[in-house]
Amino acid sequence: MVKLKLLSSALVLSLLSACATHQVADKPATTDITIFSLNDFHGNLQADKPVPYMLPGLPAAPAATPDQHGHVHPGQALSTPAGGYAYLASMLKQRRAAVSASILVGAGDLIGASPVGSAMLRDEPVIEAFNQLGLSVTSLGNHEFDAGAATFLGKIKGECPASGCLFPGFHGANYDYIAANVVNQSDAQTWLKPYVIRQVGEVKVAFIGAVTVDTPNLVAGDGVKPLRFEDEATAINRYVPEIQRQGVAAIVLLIHEGASYAGAANDPSYACAGLQGPIVAISNKLDQAISLVVSGHTHQGYTCKIDGRMVVQARSYGAYLTETTLTIERSSNRVIKAVATNHLIDQGKLSADPQAQQLVAQVATLTAAVRSRPVATLAAPLTRSSGSGRFDSSLGNVIADAQLYFARASGAADLSFMNAGGIRNDLPTGRQSGPVEINYGDIYAVQPFGNNLVRMQLSGAQILALLQQQWQGGNAENPKKLFVSDGLSYRWNPAAGLAQRVQELRLHGVPLQPEKIYQVVVNSFLADGGDGFTVFKQGSERQLIGRDLDAFETYVKAQGAALANVNTDRVRRTD
Repeated sequence: MVKLKLLSSALVLSLLSACATHQVADKPATTDITIFSLNDFHGNLQADKPVPYMLPGLPAAPAATPDQHGHVHPGQALSTPAGGYAYLASMLKQRRAAVSASILVGAGDLIGASPVGSAMLRDEPVIEAFNQLGLSVTSLGNHEFDAGAATFLGKIKGECPASGCLFPGFHGANYDYIAANVVNQSDAQTWLKPYVIRQVGEVKVAFIGAVTVDTPNLVAGDGVKPLRFEDEATAINRYVPEIQRQGVAAIVLLIHEGASYAGAANDPSYACAGLQGPIVAISNKLDQAISLVVSGHTHQGYTCKIDGRMVVQARSYGAYLTETTLTIERSSNRVIKAVATNHLIDQGKLSADPQAQQLVAQVATLTAAVRSRPVATLAAPLTRSSGSGRFDSSLGNVIADAQLYFARASGAADLSFMNAGGIRNDLPTGRQSGPVEINYGDIYAVQPFGNNLVRMQLSGAQILALLQQQWQGGNAENPKKLFVSDGLSYRWNPAAGLAQRVQELRLHGVPLQPEKIYQVVVNSFLADGGDGFTVFKQGSERQLIGRDLDAFETYVKAQGAALANVNTDRVRRTD
């Protein structure tokens, strides 16, 4: 009887072992997970302008020039109406249905520098939109700090100002913001979580966040004064050993820093010839355990491999959605393959998602009265582009003139400067010709930051020094441009040394005198040394004289069709 029981037990164990072996043998050796990502959405819930893009196989456009915020707007081969929250939601829904295990993540600047609809509602509907999309985690971007660090924290927590929240039902972000390289000045502790770990399908994935170390130069006033921004790669690598001890299958970096690139948004070879910028150096310094870099900041579309590691970016304004597939080997619990595709959010090939479109319509309704207020009729659009071989732009010069005009209504003013990175759209947005009706929404889209205007005193020598700072990065061909008001003129020589690059600096034809004091008008971002123009911080006798948007609206109303005659030959190149 005992022998029979023993035999029965042995038989049972044998059968169980055989079943287990059969199950293991049937299980695939690998599993795939999908990382959907986007960056630099900037509150563009409703996209109504063509988005340039490049198709594989088409000749690359000339190398593009970054603006003050590191954004690049290259002239590409084709364009189509692309982006928009409702169409982005539709594409995401389609792609989620096509894969087994996925997560949606971001790389910063999801809010800030937003169009009038989102900005008037303090970006509250944008945060709600990403809640609806199921965003899981995103890195910080420099524009998340536009209203200051404390205001940003309150916003994502759903804390309303005393006047109340503006978007019905707003309760803050359901997703996490992360940043490994942003620490408190007071105690050197990270300001936000440096990383999070998420379950994606069968595996655990870690996401580390970082934002460009240049953020203090890109944020107005004291918005980030209590914070320190550390070297990106050093801070990121610090957390890798800690993360690895938690049994993750993959580590993904979400970073608001990127590269300039004039090629197609999808390179089948992932070689991306001509890719250049800070993300290349950062990626080369990263721990090899990091399998994927989701980048941003430069508003470029690319799928590239840098030293064997996949690095992606989804352009800007929701024009693309990046889909990256990581193949995980089960036995080693590590990534053995990565492939990526940028999906164009082509409005002509997608249907708007009904729930998302309802949110867009609600924002439009809440802001319609202010947005649609007429301002003026222009003879032709004003553009940010300087044109081939030129320095000035019609819109940049008009804004500088507007600030000077506005300042003279309340006192003396000699000249004005406007930073190119503070101009977010053409006037109006989109391709138009002939007379165009301009409304408040159009001008708000051009200057959405709500900066004050500051009148200050600078000497002629200081003005010359700050103009030289346009080339402080060392690139003779790609300066951080300051547009100048009517009457100020100079020549610049790219072959000359930095101290001699600006030549023949004149005001109304008269050379600026080094010791003479001039009344200068700039926005508060520049006045606080933004974009590295530290000379402005030396200005004395400072006065706040109003808002930049009020100055712009006043001038556009007063000048109307005459703005077509703006002088765009104030700065000339000498070779």
